[in-house]
Amino acid sequence: MTHESLQFNPFKLLLLLSIAFLLGGCAGNPPNDKMATAQQSFNQANADDGDRYAPLEMRIAQEKLSKAHAEMHDEDYEEAAALADEAMINAKLASAKVNAARSTAKLEELKKSISSLRHEIGAQRQMQ
Repeated sequence: MTHESLQFNPFKLLLLLSIAFLLGGCAGNPPNDKMATAQQSFNQANADDGDRYAPLEMRIAQEKLSKAHAEMHDEDYEEAAALADEAMINAKLASAKVNAARSTAKLEELKKSISSLRHEIGAQRQMQ
C-alpha cells in the first residue's frame, strides 16, 4: 500500500457515515400507528356503505392496505407508511363520497316534501 491510500480523507469518512446513516435509517420503526389509522379509516368507510357509494376508492384503499401489509412483512417500513397514508386518503375520500350521496338524497327528499306542501297549499287556496 502506498502512503496516499492511508491518508485521512474527510470526504471518504463523510461518505461512509452517510451511507451507514442511510442504511440504518432504512430499517426504521414499523409504522404501526399509520397502519392502524388506515385500517380504521377503511373499516369506517366500509361500515358506511363505501362499497355502494364509492366502490373505486374502496377498492384502491383495500389494495393499498394489502400492499402496505406486504411491505410491513418485508420490513420496508418507509414504503409501508406511504402505502398506509394512501390507503387512509382513499378510505376518507370514500367516506366523503358516502356523506355527499346521503346529503344529496336528503336534499331530494326535502325538495319533494316542499313540492308536496306547495301543492297542498295551492289546493287549499283554490277551495277557499
